Amino acid sequence: MPIDSERSRSLRVVPDAALHSRFLGRPVQLDVVLPPGYNPAAAAPYPVLYLNDGQDLRRLRLPAILRHLYRERQLQPFVLVAIHAHQRIQEYGTAAQPDYLNRGSRAGLYTEFMVHELLPYVQQHYHVTAAAAQTVVAGCSLGGLTAFDFVWHHPETATRAGAFSGSFWWRQRAINDGYTDADRIMHRLVRARAAHPDQQFWLQTGTLDETNDRNHNGIIDSIEDTLDLMAVLVRQGLPDSCIRYVEVAGGRHNQHTWGHLLPDFLYWAFGVPGATAPRAVLQADTSQLTSPWNSRQRLHRRRHCGNTHFSQYLAASVLPASFMSASPRPAAGQYNAYYDTYISLVPDGANPLFQLQQQPQELHRLVGHLTNEQALFAYAPGKWTIKESLVHIIDTERIFAYRALRIARGDQQPLAGFEQNDYVPTSGANDRTLESILQEYDTVRAATLSLYESFQPAAYDRMGTASGFPVSVRALAFILPGHEAHHLHILRERYLPNLPA
Repeated sequence: MPIDSERSRSLRVVPDAALHSRFLGRPVQLDVVLPPGYNPAAAAPYPVLYLNDGQDLRRLRLPAILRHLYRERQLQPFVLVAIHAHQRIQEYGTAAQPDYLNRGSRAGLYTEFMVHELLPYVQQHYHVTAAAAQTVVAGCSLGGLTAFDFVWHHPETATRAGAFSGSFWWRQRAINDGYTDADRIMHRLVRARAAHPDQQFWLQTGTLDETNDRNHNGIIDSIEDTLDLMAVLVRQGLPDSCIRYVEVAGGRHNQHTWGHLLPDFLYWAFGVPGATAPRAVLQADTSQLTSPWNSRQRLHRRRHCGNTHFSQYLAASVLPASFMSASPRPAAGQYNAYYDTYISLVPDGANPLFQLQQQPQELHRLVGHLTNEQALFAYAPGKWTIKESLVHIIDTERIFAYRALRIARGDQQPLAGFEQNDYVPTSGANDRTLESILQEYDTVRAATLSLYESFQPAAYDRMGTASGFPVSVRALAFILPGHEAHHLHILRERYLPNLPA
């Protein structure tokens, strides 16, 4: 067989030093890996992977791994563009902002280089696609953060990213200078915009990535930062199915571990549909995997291992038959007219229990990212802080649910009222962490839903007396979400816009 024909059937690594970047002010070294049978005149352009830290191509054993996967017919042909790093501590990071030591000061220029120089150059010279859905960006450590940041902000260019031990700790304040989780730059950038419907992310951590545990909760920072980022992605509208999370028991922050995970990533990105997935770990002594990621399971324990609490993603529940259709509103004689304002905040024909299920997600989105200091904010002298407002919502829900329980059981004893302005100062809300308050809120909400879902249809119109006025179980079901909707409106209108910087 002629040499040229033989070469055309094998995987080739082509060094390319012809690209000079105006944005970076330097030549850029590439290693372009062409698949077996690569045809520059093929009818359809090839999918493409852009890999940061391309100088590590062989330390990751990528050519050998690709040969194996192609031989096993587990991958579709694609072009790999390995971009050699230069001043990686300055050129990698988040494009919008350097970290607290001004690292990543040229990350914005690196992004401009990718969009306006690298991708057009590769598309012109290597017959690769310009379609965002067929374009993947990946990297390890700081290169993984850069890849994620690029795809998050440029879904029109690439919609999939892979981050091996991504540096999601990237922060705007040092640990010893008053750092809080709100100082993590990538998490804040994700919260600033909704997810694109086509975005997908492959994220990996190793249990031996590091030993740092800044909040002493038993979870190393690299894993916690990644789990927190996934939680934010889901809140921004990204479905669970669009996130693949691989956690490697015994995995370390090095090319040895990352190389063993490459088959899983490559199959995720370019796998042949219906083909048997490759073993993600090629040597059994490296690790075991947990994937794909399920947000409910991971969020339940994402901060306190072994400490079960309800997350904002409460499991879907079966609504009682009496509320499955028109959800009739309580009649005027079933509650004190004082509660008209709250009941009016449940839309006509809406299911109040469904609203109770949905509100936790909104509340966590509004305040879950705040620091403990921000949650002590009050919009005017004498007003409750954010923490106090949240505890008031919890207290009120507990009391009203207790009233619903007694009345549903036929208890006709008059139920005493309560003075909210006496409860709040003695609650100790401001001495608690925001996280503990939100955990309590989730637990109370789950209990309220469980209680109401246990009621028989006849229970909803049973009447009792509370605070000197008649009230029905049905009316309490409407008052509860209406009361919270009232306070969420105040949070949005009076607290959050006026938070100190």
